[in-house]
Amino acid sequence: MQFSKRYLVGLLVVAMAALLPSPASAGSNVTQVASHLDSPRGIAFINGRMVVAEAGHGGKTCVSPAPGFTVCMGATSRITWVNPTTHTHTPLVKGLFSFQLDPVENIGVSGLTIHDGRILAIIGVTPQELPPTFKIGQAQAGQLISVNPADGSWRYVAPVGKRDYHFTLKFTPPTPGVYSPGTQEHDSNPYGVLGAGNGVYVADAGSNTLDFVGDDGKITIVNYDGWRDLNPNNFPSDSVPTCVARADGALWVGQLSGRLARIAGESVTHPVPMAAGTPLLTHVTNCISGADGNLYFVNMFGPGIPFTDPSFFMGNVVKYNPRTGKGSVVAANLSFPNMAAFGPDGNLYVTTGSVCPASGASPFPPGAPNLCVGGGKVVRINLS
Repeated sequence: MQFSKRYLVGLLVVAMAALLPSPASAGSNVTQVASHLDSPRGIAFINGRMVVAEAGHGGKTCVSPAPGFTVCMGATSRITWVNPTTHTHTPLVKGLFSFQLDPVENIGVSGLTIHDGRILAIIGVTPQELPPTFKIGQAQAGQLISVNPADGSWRYVAPVGKRDYHFTLKFTPPTPGVYSPGTQEHDSNPYGVLGAGNGVYVADAGSNTLDFVGDDGKITIVNYDGWRDLNPNNFPSDSVPTCVARADGALWVGQLSGRLARIAGESVTHPVPMAAGTPLLTHVTNCISGADGNLYFVNMFGPGIPFTDPSFFMGNVVKYNPRTGKGSVVAANLSFPNMAAFGPDGNLYVTTGSVCPASGASPFPPGAPNLCVGGGKVVRINLS
């Protein structure tokens, strides 16, 4: 079993727990509509109903891939109906693969999208990075699945993680702590999805690829972004694409590194959304397009120095007009926001507390502020 830096977020948060800020108030346009979700990630609306992906909290099968690290796996991830009016939620699909790392980093079902009347969901990690004896992980990790919203039945569509991991094997892995251009971790963690025409796009945060999965299950790598930060100790040190959106005749890929890629045919450029001379994108985990022609980005982490500045731990949501180049922050001081979707009312709904268990118990060491009171949540951002 490999140990990828893609799963170091939780460990770094724990290591810097003393820097965690006290819970902050979001803007007056932000209203909580659901709580006590289990590490919520993707969010979508189908037939007027909200559905949320919960990454879960691992399980009872634990291994130590490296000294000092413990990974626990299980079937605690799920896809859930959420009623923002009654603040209640009901599972649609249960028993999906979940991976937990000491104990903040939870990976399971990540992105959601609606395609041909079904819910398409991507499950993170890849079977090559899991013990061969862990059957549910071998079967489900890295899979794109299709869910029937009527009864929760589901089927496999394509083994995206397995395919992308194989793609990375042709690269030389980077040397830790050394600027290593042209290198790539042997890794895969498919994360964001976008239904489009005769298939679905998948942003893989581990392999640094944008894939297209046809309705026939064929996987094609559309773009590979092998960018590396000159400072290998920055977080992250490579691109880490997490989402894809369509706007202004192009595909837009947001990255955890804070970079943005615009893909139009064979052309790939890297616009930098700004406001008052300051870059708006810091650590992107989601991007969607609005009916108003704008793009909306979720920054899970803020602009502070990674893991050394309290402001790093508070995320926000950014609006960006791809034609004018103008942008603004529409909601700030969000605790670990992750993904967003537009509701039938035209407002934006965002999952927050994405590292938090449903119980609301603190995953941080004693003495650190508990940013997980109430568990994972969904908030509504009033855009009117």
